[in-house]
Amino acid sequence: MINAVEQDTKTLKNEVTCEKGMVVYRLVVPIDDREGERLYTEGKAFLDRKEADRVIIDIRRSSDFSSAARKRWVDFLRNPEIVKTAIFGGNTFVRTLATFVIGASQKKNIRFFATEQEALVWLHSS
Repeated sequence: MINAVEQDTKTLKNEVTCEKGMVVYRLVVPIDDREGERLYTEGKAFLDRKEADRVIIDIRRSSDFSSAARKRWVDFLRNPEIVKTAIFGGNTFVRTLATFVIGASQKKNIRFFATEQEALVWLHSS
């Protein structure tokens, strides 16, 4: 019998959309190598088509990223099309992983926020 957590991770899926000039990531399940590549490719496509220049990443329900996935995030965040990236939510472990990714990306306009609303206000500011 599948327990509730296993069922939850089998039915949920990380989302990548483009909304109001932003690549929007909603991360709800662990990100392995294959999933990291999918998220990278889909997000980069929005940037390449000039549909977005900002990124918002929801890590409230995120739990883990493989090493290869973290490397893909670094590559993604280095994209020169991105002018600002906001990350919100997340437990201490996931925020620590994200901090390493941010440091490796060497980008300056990336910030953490407690809430989505705070992140959106900053993303839309000059």
